[in-house]
Amino acid sequence: MRWKTLPFVRSLLVAQGILAAGLVLATRAPAQSDAKDDLLDRSRRLLEVQSQKTEADLRAVLTEAQRLSASEPALALQKLKDALAKLDDDTTLTPKRKETLTRVFKDRIRVAELAERSQDTEKTPARHPKQDNQSDSQKDELQRSLDHIRTLRKDGKMEEANQAAKELLSKYPSNTSAQAAARTAAAAEFLANSRSLRNDSRQRTAAVSRDIDRSATPSNGEVEFPKDFQERTKNRAAVNTTAKEKAILKALNTPVTVDFKNSKFQDVIDTLSTLIGQPILLDQGAMEEAKITYDTPINLKVKNVTARTILRKILGEFSLAYMIKEETIQVTSALKARETMITRSYNVADILDTGGLDTLRFGNQAISAVQIVQNTNAIIDLIQTSVDPDSWKKNGGQGTIAFNPSTMSIIIRNNAEVHSMLGGGLLK
Repeated sequence: MRWKTLPFVRSLLVAQGILAAGLVLATRAPAQSDAKDDLLDRSRRLLEVQSQKTEADLRAVLTEAQRLSASEPALALQKLKDALAKLDDDTTLTPKRKETLTRVFKDRIRVAELAERSQDTEKTPARHPKQDNQSDSQKDELQRSLDHIRTLRKDGKMEEANQAAKELLSKYPSNTSAQAAARTAAAAEFLANSRSLRNDSRQRTAAVSRDIDRSATPSNGEVEFPKDFQERTKNRAAVNTTAKEKAILKALNTPVTVDFKNSKFQDVIDTLSTLIGQPILLDQGAMEEAKITYDTPINLKVKNVTARTILRKILGEFSLAYMIKEETIQVTSALKARETMITRSYNVADILDTGGLDTLRFGNQAISAVQIVQNTNAIIDLIQTSVDPDSWKKNGGQGTIAFNPSTMSIIIRNNAEVHSMLGGGLLK
């Protein structure tokens, strides 16, 4: 009887062993799965950091190449080509982002090649049939004169360069190189004089503004501030602007240098987006309404101008505009941008009143509630005449502004761009 039950016992032992092994594997499986998930998360984070570094490096190359394009186009071109080669080998960026950046760099390389050829043409005078009859000594003298004129221009001596070019033209009136040098020198002198006048105007305007500010500043000790004045100032500065919106405003105020020559609209937007490090979204419906495509050519060359100004300049030519909405820069129709209204409250208690709505004390004088209302009206008028005037209802727009005496706040309903200007300085 004992021998007959042996197979049964043996089967039971085998089943118990299998069950125990299954329990061991079951307990190990979650741990192995968790370890794999942690590894994947670390890999994703590492890849994200690497892609951010890659974009930062590419952005730096774009900025550096644009800076060099005027003086050393060959070096700028080489930097762009090296960056494109590295971009082709990159494995950290997403395929879509890699494709966008590749288009941007190819367009920048195309423009840099045009600049390099233009500089080579300027350095090498174009031959003319009449030049063949000139003696070698005349050719050498002509070349030395052209080199001297370029040196004077490079040193900023525009008036001397223009005079030398005129003398060269009077000596060789039929020479195309002398004619080109005279035109270039005259244009350079005119541009230098215009810049000088503009700088003088800015300096004088700034000096007048400083004098006005200085004259409007009360003498030390004449004004009696309440103990909670700093707290009131904090309330005025506490505009409801998110960290992302502040980053966008800062990016739009970044000075950039660009040179677009028959560049595609999409490449221009992508270049600006890369330079300021902020995505720019395009409204396809607005583009179709403006009869503009991604391939529409753009020509623009500016130096050290804010991205905000460049974007407005490019979009304004097609009745387009941008707005800051949902913490992004969105390109849409100018009409839609103006009609996208936002309501915000700006506390101005510290400007209008430091002791409640009844009185405001300056030394021994008291300002009444009537005077506070008058000051409020003056501030409202200042805003409506200096911050996008056409956007306000009194000037035919949609924006409204009102004073709430119970909270000592100005309530403004207008587009996001107006709020960004107000939050960026006037009421902050």
